[in-house]
Amino acid sequence: MTTILSIQHLSKHFGGLKVIEDITLEISVGERVGLIGPNGAGKTTFFNMIAGDLNPSGGTITYFGQDITKVPNYKRTVNGIVRTFQKNNLMFGLTVKENVLLVLQKMRKEHTQWWKSVSFKNYRALHEETDALLQEWNLEPYSEMKVQELSYGVQRQIEIVMAIAGKPKLLLLDEPTAGMSQVETDQIIELINKLPKEVTICMIEHDIDVLFGNMDRVIVLHTGKLIADGTPEAVRENEEVKEIYLGREEASHA
Repeated sequence: MTTILSIQHLSKHFGGLKVIEDITLEISVGERVGLIGPNGAGKTTFFNMIAGDLNPSGGTITYFGQDITKVPNYKRTVNGIVRTFQKNNLMFGLTVKENVLLVLQKMRKEHTQWWKSVSFKNYRALHEETDALLQEWNLEPYSEMKVQELSYGVQRQIEIVMAIAGKPKLLLLDEPTAGMSQVETDQIIELINKLPKEVTICMIEHDIDVLFGNMDRVIVLHTGKLIADGTPEAVRENEEVKEIYLGREEASHA
């Protein structure tokens, strides 16, 4: 399989604090990879380095064979590395359609003055592409509603669709179901599972049942180190993972 992402000896230190320490792994095109670990394990810092939001202290990041370790985040986005954040990163005073239009304006470079309105008359293709995206992902009923009027679960769906609008090759999802009800979680997972198989997904998630039930592979971080990497079944049976999540005594009886 073609390798989309190769990480070699990646580290991140903040002064004397080692947040990420010597991580090496590869991800293939089309893989669905879950990333878990206790609070403070370094998961978001790891994502930030892949996305280009944070420079590593050491190691390399290679994307389709090209070293992108020092490439800025906006260039990574243009080349297909797209991310979402733990908290919604939406324009709450704008409508759903206006939010998606902003992404398409940036990605298609058809209208760079984002503070000016994009009329249907002059930018028909952008409007039609936006409408098609909202229809494809079942968000058309919310098109003309302001984001602030919608439930948290719908807002999270919008943010993922905005990421999809960027035509990602590698999609980084940072806790997409955090703070959701079971119904909202199911809707988000359904959306993620509908993504084209050629889109590679790496997802941070605290709900290990969500990951184990939907990902091809699970990576476990603990105190900044990679301690497990394998199929959900293999990771579930890993003794070190059991100890971290269940405690030493419970793990011994698991």
